[in-house]
Amino acid sequence: METARLNKRIWLYVINFLFYVGIGFAVASPFLSVLHLMVVFYILISLGFGILLSFLMDFLLLIITKGYTIGSAIFGIKYVASDGKKITKRQAFIRSAYESIFIFVILDLIYFLKYQTERGVIDRLSDSFAIDTRLE
Repeated sequence: METARLNKRIWLYVINFLFYVGIGFAVASPFLSVLHLMVVFYILISLGFGILLSFLMDFLLLIITKGYTIGSAIFGIKYVASDGKKITKRQAFIRSAYESIFIFVILDLIYFLKYQTERGVIDRLSDSFAIDTRLE
């Protein structure tokens, strides 16, 4: 069981962020164009849609696909429990909650860079691993 490398995880976070923010803007656009809000409120509400969508989709995909999200499937990264078994609903919930808030992802990446470890803060909080399935 080989943990995922840092460069793959950085790209994974970037792809997930861009994907969910893009969908958040697309979902919010029809509703917000009718309200004629200021641009700042439009962006904040769209980001809120993106965060909510990120949480819901990540959680559901982690449960349904037994450890994959959209970005992790692209890069061949699977999330498993610390004992190597499939991720539980509790672990998926914690992981999705922290990954959907961008500041926690930034803190996780800083932790990776500073300590050069296999597990980041999100992995430790959710008691899970990100393994590279393409190396098995």
